[in-house]
Amino acid sequence: MGVRAGIGLPANVTMAEAERLAAEAEAAGAPSIWVTDLRRDPYLAAASALRGTARATVGLDVAIAFARTPAATAQAAWDLAGLGGGRFILGLGSQVGPTLRSRFGVELDRPAARMRDYVAAVRACWDAYRAGRGRYEGEFYAVRQPVFSPGADDPWPDVPIYVAAVNETMTRIVGGIADGLAAHMFNTVPYLTAVLRPALAAGAAKAARPVPKVVLPLVVGRDRPSLALYMSVYCVPAYRRVLDHSGLADEMDAIVAAIAERRRGEAAKIVEARVLDHLAATTLEELPAAVARWRPHVDAIGLSVPWYGMDHAAQVALFRDALRALGGIPG
Repeated sequence: MGVRAGIGLPANVTMAEAERLAAEAEAAGAPSIWVTDLRRDPYLAAASALRGTARATVGLDVAIAFARTPAATAQAAWDLAGLGGGRFILGLGSQVGPTLRSRFGVELDRPAARMRDYVAAVRACWDAYRAGRGRYEGEFYAVRQPVFSPGADDPWPDVPIYVAAVNETMTRIVGGIADGLAAHMFNTVPYLTAVLRPALAAGAAKAARPVPKVVLPLVVGRDRPSLALYMSVYCVPAYRRVLDHSGLADEMDAIVAAIAERRRGEAAKIVEARVLDHLAATTLEELPAAVARWRPHVDAIGLSVPWYGMDHAAQVALFRDALRALGGIPG
């Protein structure tokens, strides 16, 4: 599509590292820099990345929505938009239920419907900040006094919202509420084109909104075995529909069984031999071909490096190598 790929910061960067590496990414020509929510606070890392840059867009891919109230998310995103002069994208994801519970101690039902209400509450808070007054009453969330300290922020930059989705239900919700779909790296071209794209369009049509953009993280590794080990982390029941749709149900069964029996090395070998080439993952050497394969199906690509299976120093070194490789990919 002629859009140059952006890049995601390594997962566990400190605030000082985020500022420094974001500056390196912008100097290398990356138009967008993405921050994950794995160990460090993603909003603080995004603030650091904005301070280290002057032109690049800084986005969250993605912050876990339900770990924070809509009002807290609205506050943080609003201030980041102001700090960056409109260069900030709020990316939100629901996270898989068991992981949400184990990471944040949060349990909830109906994540798709809840995400719709959550995004509406965030936007209502922004409307209140701009006007100096307002409130929100929804199905799951009520924010009756978002402007606690008097005053109106107007003018103020708008904040695009991207929402993550893997299944059809959440993707339809994304189509109706968001400016972008934060697609998952555990994806195949057939699943993206035949399942996610139609669901996104259907959700947008129902809400009479433009179809959201699709941004895809493309994982870059040094070799196939390390990539396969990393992608085996996402071989969980909630994501198996991706492989089932792509004719890889037997492979998924074998991978899940191996992981359940604590044979992750064997699971990774199955991924490498029979699944890896279908996913949004590539070695540095094959990066140009991978970008060319995915680019026709998405609106933006953000390179990322694995957070599992390598230490932090190795992640940073790979990030810098990916930046250098980025320079050789035509826009």
